[in-house]
Amino acid sequence: MEKDIKRDILSSEYKDMQTKRESWLEAAKISAKYTIPAIMPDDVSITKSGNSKAVLKQPNQSVGADGINNLSAKVALTLMPPNQPFFRFKMDSSAIDKASQSLGVEKHTLEEEINQGLAKLESLLLDYIESSSDRVCLGEAFKHLYITGNVLLVRDIDLGLKYYPLSRYVIKRDYHGNIQKVITEEKIGFLDLPDYIQTSIMDKYEAECDKENKEEQVLQKKEFVLYTGFKRLKNKWEIWQEVEGFVLEKTAGSYPIDVCPVIPLRYVRIDGEDYGRGLVEEYIGDISYLDTICLAIKQAALAGAKLIMLVNPSGTTSIRKLSTAKNGDFVAGKAEDVTPLQANKYYDLQTAQAEADKIERRLNRIFVMKAAIQRDAERVTAEEIRQMAADLEEALGNHYSLMAKEFQLAYIKLVYYQLRKKKSNLLPDLIKSNDINLTVTTGLEALSKTSDLNKLITFFDVCGKLAQSAQILGAKTEPLLNKVASSLNIDIEGMFYTEEEKQQMQAQAQQVQLLQNIAPNVVNKAGEAIMQQGGETQ
Repeated sequence: MEKDIKRDILSSEYKDMQTKRESWLEAAKISAKYTIPAIMPDDVSITKSGNSKAVLKQPNQSVGADGINNLSAKVALTLMPPNQPFFRFKMDSSAIDKASQSLGVEKHTLEEEINQGLAKLESLLLDYIESSSDRVCLGEAFKHLYITGNVLLVRDIDLGLKYYPLSRYVIKRDYHGNIQKVITEEKIGFLDLPDYIQTSIMDKYEAECDKENKEEQVLQKKEFVLYTGFKRLKNKWEIWQEVEGFVLEKTAGSYPIDVCPVIPLRYVRIDGEDYGRGLVEEYIGDISYLDTICLAIKQAALAGAKLIMLVNPSGTTSIRKLSTAKNGDFVAGKAEDVTPLQANKYYDLQTAQAEADKIERRLNRIFVMKAAIQRDAERVTAEEIRQMAADLEEALGNHYSLMAKEFQLAYIKLVYYQLRKKKSNLLPDLIKSNDINLTVTTGLEALSKTSDLNKLITFFDVCGKLAQSAQILGAKTEPLLNKVASSLNIDIEGMFYTEEEKQQMQAQAQQVQLLQNIAPNVVNKAGEAIMQQGGETQ
């Protein structure tokens, strides 16, 4: 790509795609209005200095903000747990069979060696992830995801993850949801641009600089819009950046087709639509209704807290004497002449408060809040709380499934590709390998290898309980073990000793026992021989 080619493509394409995004953007602003307005400000004003300033109108309740903060932190911690791999590389069983036959080794022995090597790569990749600030970015990005329904993640090989809100990117998908094109926009200063781009922009604004007679100083204070394009081709991803119509040549590059350089997330996937729908948008009726009720209760409470005394105009009590009287003074008058002003709206407020409490409990379940777990009772068992917590988690099952595909798999492929580049491609390319499968585990299932550990614990626990009954009834052990393993979906091949191995172990144990019995006699005889030899010498 030649220097200073003026393409002016991304800016015009961005404006064309921006109009199609407008309906989703308006819905996002309404959702943010009742939860966290700073996520997507509804109104932006221009200050005297020319800078934009968001006008934020705070909601009348904090249930929406509290729920979004809780849910985003919870899901981010589940999808990317600290110091624990949420992914697993595993070699295909048929490939292991073929390799074991060609090498002439047992399958389970080869499988253990392969798993140990893959575990080292997993540990190396996990250390690389932990050294970045990706988890911090992810927590903030999920707030945008639940409120606006959309957020774009881009990972820099040196700086890590950063996110773009819905207002700063456009996307084009096919009917099945596959990404075709993504364009982002962001502000960049003049001094942050390459020298040859600075020269081109100075030539473009030459008339303005001459008029002000300040040349570079005018442009140094100016901000420009940087557009970044990600386009899917037949066998690769193309990336480039443009500013003021000029291409930044050093940013042009490509990614393999199976490693997407961007991760656009959606809360609700709808086939045929370029953008997703948010969680708040689905329950905007309850959230907006609660906000209205809370506003009415707040206004009524403020009015009720206002103290106004009514004095009978035809009575004998003097208003002036009452208002100037000090604490403990005596004033002539009648008590019935003075009455506090009351709205008498207590029972009406009780009805409004009960309605607000009902909606809040419903929203707590939607946002998986702890307040929705424990029921209102004197005694609640730990098992009951655990079961209710599990029920709440199950409500996120579909969301976890979508995140496993659109975030976790895409994220691991991208991070591993960038790690290989940092290591000068010395690591094996597991992403392109047809024999290596990349899997992730989320939701109620224990993450990754912890799930296998829990299954093994359950397996031996069940076998231990059945062993005594099986022995009394004379049941065969091997078919019973296979039945339990099949129900838990675990592979126990090579886990138990064969009859030949048991016989060998018994023979070895007998030899050890024989040596233990012979050894003392040999030592005693050797000692007697040494003593006799010493006596003869004397």
